[in-house]
Amino acid sequence: MKELLVAIGSKENILEDIHVLARRYTGQPDIAIVQGKDLRQAVIEKASNLFLAENLVVAVVDPGAADAAAIKDHLYVLKERIGVIVYLTSDAKDVQGILGGKTVVLEKDKDKRIRERVRMTLKGNGKKMTDKAFALLTTRIRDEAILDQEVLKLIGYVGDRATIESKDINAVVAETHEESLMALFDAFSKMDRKEVLGIFEGLLENGQHILVIQSYLVNQMRLLIQAKDLEPHIVDVRAYPAFATVFKKWKEKTAVETSGKKRYLPYQHPYYAFKLSGTSRRIPKQSLIEFYEFLCFLDAKIKRGTKHDRALMEYGLLKV
Repeated sequence: MKELLVAIGSKENILEDIHVLARRYTGQPDIAIVQGKDLRQAVIEKASNLFLAENLVVAVVDPGAADAAAIKDHLYVLKERIGVIVYLTSDAKDVQGILGGKTVVLEKDKDKRIRERVRMTLKGNGKKMTDKAFALLTTRIRDEAILDQEVLKLIGYVGDRATIESKDINAVVAETHEESLMALFDAFSKMDRKEVLGIFEGLLENGQHILVIQSYLVNQMRLLIQAKDLEPHIVDVRAYPAFATVFKKWKEKTAVETSGKKRYLPYQHPYYAFKLSGTSRRIPKQSLIEFYEFLCFLDAKIKRGTKHDRALMEYGLLKV
């Protein structure tokens, strides 16, 4: 019988705490956070839904005593099917008494929480980490939702070695940024603004400089604009084999004398060019050019000094 989890934390740590707790139920949770005046209705609708994803975790934030009494039975129905968390930002004894379940009190100091979670994961796998490595790790990863999986990556990387060192952090955690940048562009390609902003915020939270993100997007925009220009020469080729044949012939006719070939579409892997072509067809050329111009503007703005680089980038990502 699954337990209802009642967590006592703080307003500052709500999102990170919920993401960490949700992973107790499933490795890749799809989290639905409900709170405020629509809290009761949202819980009732979830409980009456016959088709809930197995990885769904519902997190109810700060229900009052009256709300807790009204939704208790629905939460107990839900917990037999999915993960259910009730997150309280104060020690609300009345709500805890109504709901029952398992109560956990969460550490409010972020640095202490990260240190303890890393220590426990290392201990459970018979590993240690140098102080320098831990300091470097905490500068790279501030998003607690991915902390455990990154520490496990490090444990797997060092193999039989007992101690994780700074060089291991540099080798493994740096890859997270590259993977996240690719995920950012993938979300951009799908025009999923919510996911784009989420990945962008995660990159910044994990220490990636905004100019690195900007530079990556500039390169991708160049390729997309080139793919857009290629459309008249590759008319509606939706299957990869047909695209690859036409792309090869087009490449043979194109001569680009430059050392920076990675910036030009003809020198991309055919399958990646195929994916870029599919994305370019979904976005008007003028939108691509405007976003490229915006990224160039942002580059100059950041290098001259601005307090609003993050807000400007978010604005640009939402405008596309």
